[in-house]
Amino acid sequence: MDIFKFSTIKKIGLALGLLFSTNSFAGTIVDVVYQDQALSGFGNSISYQHDITDDGFTFGSATSANLAIQVNNLSFWETLLFQIDEFDFDSGAITLGSGYINNLEVNALAALNSDGLLDVFVYAGPWTSVRVGTSTLTVQVPEPSTILILGLAIIGLSLRRQRKL
Repeated sequence: MDIFKFSTIKKIGLALGLLFSTNSFAGTIVDVVYQDQALSGFGNSISYQHDITDDGFTFGSATSANLAIQVNNLSFWETLLFQIDEFDFDSGAITLGSGYINNLEVNALAALNSDGLLDVFVYAGPWTSVRVGTSTLTVQVPEPSTILILGLAIIGLSLRRQRKL
């Protein structure tokens, strides 16, 4: 029984170590969506999606993210509602006379980590007539060297556990 336990722990440790040490993805992933869409009148909206799955993203690896949405011809009295993923004001905002630049908070970052997709909705307020321009999502993921060190640590811990058994 002890031999089986030791062998299973060793196998799990080596598998996790190899998994983490062989991942090679960049430290920063940038996804740009070009909109150039007109938005005017109360209740009108546009929606689009950032997809970072084609940029070497590994699910669950995003540690932080920033979203910047350019808005052209926005006067200081015009309002926009930015909804990021679900309608919960976790990462979204209501702005007066400005575009949107914000870090993704817990719920939006979790949604991004789950499938590599981020839904964005922009709603116009009353008397608003603007053009929504470029939307830039910048995602931070661990560097390959950090993952390598973590993988080696897991291998070391599994080998140390092997000696104790």
